[in-house]
Amino acid sequence: MSRYVPDVRVRRSSPNHSSRAGVAPALIVLHSTESANLPGTNRDLVNIADYLSRPEVKASSHVIVDGDGHSARLVADERAAWTQRAYNRASLSVEQIGRAASESWTEAEVREAARWVARWSKRYGIPLRRAEVHDGRVVRAGVTTHRALGELGGGHVDPGDRYPFTRAIELARFYRSKLG
Repeated sequence: MSRYVPDVRVRRSSPNHSSRAGVAPALIVLHSTESANLPGTNRDLVNIADYLSRPEVKASSHVIVDGDGHSARLVADERAAWTQRAYNRASLSVEQIGRAASESWTEAEVREAARWVARWSKRYGIPLRRAEVHDGRVVRAGVTTHRALGELGGGHVDPGDRYPFTRAIELARFYRSKLG
């Protein structure tokens, strides 16, 4: 039986967040952590969650997903996580354990990320399509990568060219159709 909702194994309350200042989420941003996945353990989720929960780091994410299809929850949806600079207030973020240069991503990890995308799409009315941004503004609501946010999003290159973005969106559509 397929699971339609995220499997949260680790919970932390990162202090690295701020108010959305009345801005409703319009973007779901997919990231990579630039760290190795540790199969068969939650140690990777714990380590990254602990790191992003340190005040001096000044970075966070709403959730982290590992290669086994499990999640860590760090920042409540109602708050702006600090991970995509000019787009923080308008975004919900999924950090996936892996590297931008990864040649492949586990099916379990892509599925878990898609479960978050589906959940947020349904809850906030964010369309399951590729988003567009320009000059710090959301031009077209939807799903995007950290890389697509450009310099105003922090100038990052994750999750990389080999990330199965189309597959993630297809899975998110399927999961969304199953949510009550």
